[in-house]
Amino acid sequence: MKAGVVEALNKVVVREVPDSVVTPGSVKVKVHACAVCGSDIRIFTQGDPRAQLPQIIGHEIAGEIVEVGAAVSTKFHVGQRVCVAPIHGCNRCVYCRRGKGNLCINPQPSIGYASSGGFAQYIVPPESVVDAGGVNSIPDNVTYAEAAMSELLATCINAQEKLRITSNDTVLIMGAGPAGCMHAQLARSKGANKIIMTQRSTARLELCKRFDPDVVINSVEESLCDRVKEETDGLGADVIIVAAPSAEAQEHALDLVAPAGRISFFGGLPKGHHMITISGNTIHYRECEIFGASSSLGRQNREALSLISSGAIHARDYITHRFALDDIGEAFRTVQEKLGLKVVVFPWGVESGFESSVSGNGQSS
Repeated sequence: MKAGVVEALNKVVVREVPDSVVTPGSVKVKVHACAVCGSDIRIFTQGDPRAQLPQIIGHEIAGEIVEVGAAVSTKFHVGQRVCVAPIHGCNRCVYCRRGKGNLCINPQPSIGYASSGGFAQYIVPPESVVDAGGVNSIPDNVTYAEAAMSELLATCINAQEKLRITSNDTVLIMGAGPAGCMHAQLARSKGANKIIMTQRSTARLELCKRFDPDVVINSVEESLCDRVKEETDGLGADVIIVAAPSAEAQEHALDLVAPAGRISFFGGLPKGHHMITISGNTIHYRECEIFGASSSLGRQNREALSLISSGAIHARDYITHRFALDDIGEAFRTVQEKLGLKVVVFPWGVESGFESSVSGNGQSS
């Protein structure tokens, strides 16, 4: 099969590799669409101890089952349209048994890291992924490209489950990239009273306006603290989501949070720059809460697909660039230079992943 292989840092080559072989407890999926994640670019440019090069990366995957292993023949069928989520739980440890497989203490090979990913014509997910509910049916009115957005959306769902957003809340999202925009739409679907988005990039702020935030703030051109206080009657934001890999933004969130507010550190910090300094007294006297959020669960991937199908999340609006597998290097460059929102690679051609859907009534942008 053809695949995009990261052979060394900053070197990706499209070449023939051995075809994926189905195992008894898994399925073979013909990959129609795989979106590029920021973590793919980190592997590509900086490396990752979980991804030994050369490796096929990519974990935002949608495709069609073409072969079913004997042990799962009653659960799946040939022709089934599915998303493959990068679940890494062992399904046995204490956290997996508590339904927190994303916190597994015995993590299994993760798709696009230790296990081959979706920038290839076929993939056979690890059996642990299948066992944990990581292979899920795509609704009939959702295209493969739209379905590939469900992985990022599922991570946003995981974060917001902890934040308890209600109709009384003003939500501040720091970072207007794809994740920040998804957080805005998801918070809106939960009934948030006001959504504020902030970013330093004017181009990114213009893109985020398609998701209808109530307030957009360029933090280079005006004081973020003053403007947030102005928008919240001096109280601060009830919910803050730091959707950027910025230690400065994480620290600044404590200056912007309202009493009894909730903060999500959604964006992981770069290697070597992960220490921050925050005020313990702010947390103590304002009784605010700070949450981490990492990865997602199979049930959250299913919820993400349902939200996309219902139209609560306009998945197609995130897709700003599309590339054939042969042009994967250009796809990576587009993400590196932050030229749009979501970039999708199509191993069998753009039309294969952007078909109208099974029922012929896929969402339009």
